[in-house]
This record gives sequence, C-alpha cells and structure tokens, in this order.
Amino acid sequence: MFTNRRPKKMTNEEAEAYQQKAIRGLENLGLDDEASDVADLTPEQYAEEKGIQIVNPRKRTADMANKQELEQQVRELEEENEELQSRLDEILDIVAPSEDEQDEEDSGEEG
Repeated sequence: MFTNRRPKKMTNEEAEAYQQKAIRGLENLGLDDEASDVADLTPEQYAEEKGIQIVNPRKRTADMANKQELEQQVRELEEENEELQSRLDEILDIVAPSEDEQDEEDSGEEG
C-alpha cells in the first residue's frame, strides 16, 4: 500500500455521495452486512476510513447580497429588459412591418 499518497479531498456532501455509492455497490454484490457497516458510519467517519480529507467548499455567504439589494437589482433588470424589448419592437417594425403598415404602403403606391 502507498503510505505517501496524498489524501483525496472532498466536501462533506461529496464524501456522503461517495459513501452512498459504496453502499449501493456492496448491496449489488450481495454484501449486505458490509453495506450495513458502511451505512452505519457518518460521512466523516467513512471519509477518514477511506483516507479522504473533508474540505469546506468555498463559502459565498460574505459575497451574497441581501434581499433589498436583490429586489433592487431585479427592478433594474426588468426596466432594462422592457427598454430592450421596446427597441427590438422598433427594429422589427423597420425590418418587417406589420400587415396594417404594409397595407398602407401598398395602397399609397397604387394611387
């Protein structure tokens, strides 16, 4: 066995998923007692047994905006969206006029 090998690093959630996969694998092999033993471990215990180092995922709570800031951002984005939609409608009228506008142009050309 390699004793100088670096431990694999995982978040607690990843270690738990890894543990659940091991449990299913053991059950699929008909090793129900071993699967039960693995299931009795906490994810931290399982990780330690397997040489997995539990690490915290990057915490983003400090960067998160509060509800008021998010609501303001939503309002600003909605306003910008309305403005852009209006501009798109104007462009569409130029590129592909509506049937009413097309009829007016056609009737003006005939007379």
